[in-house]
Amino acid sequence: MAVGPLERSARLEAWHKKNTRKELHQPVHLPDPSAAADAAELIARFGVHAAGEAAARADRSRDLGNVIHFCRWRQIARMIEMLSSSDRADATLH
Repeated sequence: MAVGPLERSARLEAWHKKNTRKELHQPVHLPDPSAAADAAELIARFGVHAAGEAAARADRSRDLGNVIHFCRWRQIARMIEMLSSSDRADATLH
């Protein structure tokens, strides 16, 4: 049975999605243990919205011209996003 070009294209796209590796996240740097404690506190307090809260705090710091706190909150937001990811491609490979 012959397969039309549209069906062939859909099959190829489905195969490509299934067999393509996802990009790994870059390593997250936390400057000190208190950053990890702040990340844990945000997760406990805001749940799934913790990364958004950390990003909002980073934006506020940037708006105030505080580059140090901006960078710190962005790093915390990235850590929370990494911890909350359910994507297997984020896992450490050994």
